[in-house]
Amino acid sequence: MRRSFIKLVFLCGMCLGPLHAQIELSGSADFEVAAGGEDSRFVSNEINNEFRRPHLSIRELNLFLFSEIGGDFFFNARLQWDIWGSGRLNSLRITLASLSWEPEEGQVALSVGRFVNPFGLYPRRQLSSESSFINAPLAYGYFINVSDTRGFWPAAGKAGQYGSEDVGLTMNYFGGYATGALFNWVIIPEGLDLALAVTNAAPASQQDYTNLQNLGATLRLGFQPAIFWQQGISVSHGSFMRREAVNNNFDRLEQYRQTLLGTDIIIAYAYFELSGELLYALWDVPASDKNGFQIGPDGNLQAYRLSNWSAYVDTRFELPFLPGSYVAGRYERMVFDRFTPPPGSSLTATNPWDESLIRYSFALGYRLARPVLLKFAFSEQIYDDRNLKWDDWTMRLLLNVSL
Repeated sequence: MRRSFIKLVFLCGMCLGPLHAQIELSGSADFEVAAGGEDSRFVSNEINNEFRRPHLSIRELNLFLFSEIGGDFFFNARLQWDIWGSGRLNSLRITLASLSWEPEEGQVALSVGRFVNPFGLYPRRQLSSESSFINAPLAYGYFINVSDTRGFWPAAGKAGQYGSEDVGLTMNYFGGYATGALFNWVIIPEGLDLALAVTNAAPASQQDYTNLQNLGATLRLGFQPAIFWQQGISVSHGSFMRREAVNNNFDRLEQYRQTLLGTDIIIAYAYFELSGELLYALWDVPASDKNGFQIGPDGNLQAYRLSNWSAYVDTRFELPFLPGSYVAGRYERMVFDRFTPPPGSSLTATNPWDESLIRYSFALGYRLARPVLLKFAFSEQIYDDRNLKWDDWTMRLLLNVSL
């Protein structure tokens, strides 16, 4: 806790001291009562198994800082405490810290540091006050059999604890942030905009920094065909692996990359909104089994080409007879494609390369006051492999307070 306080004082002092800039502070707090099925795991339904029984917790605390430095320069930061992974409140993290240049006309902007990932829709709705639901979509919150240290690894995502064990990756980082440089261009106000980011890794990477010469690029084109219709098209490509003791004997890990394609949509009219995303991923990866990395006939790591896709559709209806309230439903699908194994592969029995599934979610919300939102959400997952009878439903009641 002392280190967290020192980080907070240092960041505020960095803004206030040498710059003499005016700081705007805001914040939010999420208090949650949650419960889940007996097979609950953070890597599959965001509830740590140790805390699957009904319990009250502080889900997340945020402090937001904004400073107009002068000369069209701005500084944004987010300091965050949360229970991601372990179910216990983690140490303070600086999840957002960016310096932005935005001329008065406001048509272009350039940011460096750590910023909201421009890929897709969810990163812009990750805060509780912005989302109808509590769980992240499958593409952002469900960990798959691709590891950033072992590549294609069938043991990933099956057990273990996020943050202390190798549990694989999600298709897109559930934290919603990326590190690098971001260029935004409003080509036609409320009609056409473009975002281009050069980052330290592919969107799947969950590392603030990487110890390899990784690089990633993301482009999103957003357009509004009608006043009630917003559409986005995103594409990214980049390296995602990192150096650890398990892969120290191998070089050129930067050559293994993720290509991610996606489209997102919002259709809103009166009290009704429909929104969602479709993401498709291609993975070029090495592979590991219980005996370690697979080596090809040429003595190098055996390369695999894997693919999967995920989509979700949210529907939300605000009740006109009860202002501030809404009901919402979500349907999600994640599918893992079959792959062609190289000669001599020991992973031929793992085909498709992970278990496809469907998730259904239902949510209710009511704004008790302008800064206070109460939400209830339930979700259930059904796997294509009917032999998998995982009991990993979730039930959550969340109180969000924004200051």
